[in-house]
Amino acid sequence: MQQLTLFHDENREMEIQQLGASLATLMPMVRSRMNKVAASHHLSRDLIAERMTDIARSSGVKLSRGNAKSVKTATLDKWLSPEDRDHPPSLQAIITFVMATGDNSPLMPLLSVLGLEVMTEEDKQLRDYAKADLVAEKAKAEKRRLKAVLR
Repeated sequence: MQQLTLFHDENREMEIQQLGASLATLMPMVRSRMNKVAASHHLSRDLIAERMTDIARSSGVKLSRGNAKSVKTATLDKWLSPEDRDHPPSLQAIITFVMATGDNSPLMPLLSVLGLEVMTEEDKQLRDYAKADLVAEKAKAEKRRLKAVLR
């Protein structure tokens, strides 16, 4: 049963539900990507955990709760399991995993849920070309306008 108020907004309620659904599926999607990266990576899970530990120690960042100064393979296994809801990796752990593996695909669900995308080098070149083209068109139009005034 839903309680209605004078300020009830059906569209806002739908938007909130959609955002909630996106948030609910976010961590399983991130974990699934991390799991795929680890499965196909040339480093074993043990070595990925060791590399994450090295990166975290060099930055002074703790990646797990408690006093643990390292990432154990068992902890990494829990982080990589999409079904495990009790042991989510922190944002710093996800970023450290990306740094350790060199694969940024686990970050894509985070960006996607916020409506963001990654721009490739080719995308940047096309954007810059389009900007230059627009500037040239504007200059051409201004030149035509000035020419018409001079006549």
